[in-house]
Amino acid sequence: MHDSNPEVSPRLESPFSIGAVAQITGIPEATLRVWERRYHFPQAMRTPGRQRQYSQREALRLQWVKMRMDEGMRASKAIRACHLMDRNSAIAATLHEPLTAHKAQDPGLLAVRSALLAALLAYDSARASQILNEATLAHPLEDIVLQVIGPTLSAIGESWSAGEIEVATEHFASNFLRHQSLMWMRASPPPYQDARSIVLACAPEELHEGSLLMLGVLLRQLRWPVLYLGQSLPLTDLPALADHVSPALVVFVAMSEPAAQALSNWPRWLVHETETKLPIIGYGGRAFTENPALVGLVPGAYLGETIYEGCQRIHRLMLNITVLQD
Repeated sequence: MHDSNPEVSPRLESPFSIGAVAQITGIPEATLRVWERRYHFPQAMRTPGRQRQYSQREALRLQWVKMRMDEGMRASKAIRACHLMDRNSAIAATLHEPLTAHKAQDPGLLAVRSALLAALLAYDSARASQILNEATLAHPLEDIVLQVIGPTLSAIGESWSAGEIEVATEHFASNFLRHQSLMWMRASPPPYQDARSIVLACAPEELHEGSLLMLGVLLRQLRWPVLYLGQSLPLTDLPALADHVSPALVVFVAMSEPAAQALSNWPRWLVHETETKLPIIGYGGRAFTENPALVGLVPGAYLGETIYEGCQRIHRLMLNITVLQD
């Protein structure tokens, strides 16, 4: 990345006040002012009233620096790294950085999960909607996705596999949760305008998209632009997708071993693509947790064993891609 000219104003499609940036990044306003004087970072525009305003890109750069500081790096070193670090080495290093431990189960959400499952098994969509609407007023959406939606999907799948519920019941419950997840994605905060998109898709012949939907909701809550493609994306579509969309990242989910094995052929379709910025390919899913040998078979960035791990790694990848791009 090239050092920015301090005389050139940053892009300000949707500027943030210094208070908003402090809230987003966790960096106090006083610290931001000191850094601006000492390091000429971050770069701020001024309103006619001389109030600081920051671009979305500067907010992302600050998030990246704060993450490095939380890991023990000095502020001056983190800021220099933000300016100088090579994009590819930064992205590779991201995959090996320690992850934040997931918060403990919220006891209040156990009752929500039980009530939601009962409503879905009774084909009561109105009650299920009411349960989730009330839950979102009392709990962070991330917790609802990870501690309610995920376990409910698993319970429904296990009940169907054991012959305890009919196919019709499984389809009703899964489709309800699918539409709810898509609604949450649409209602998420506006995405960062300077960031390239994340494509989410199931591996070829993979039809189970529950975990992919959950990941989409979590990433949209982090304000990343998501292009959700859903079930069974043919690898032959990758060149056109890279050309038309130029995504930063394409994430595949494979729940079955055949789907994971099919995914191993993706370089065949992107290796000759030279006219666009090639996306990073990431992947995860039950197939890889049940058979870790598949991780060595599929090229690209393995995103971890859980949706929470995958979301953290994608967030860090996207910060690196967006902040450190030329």
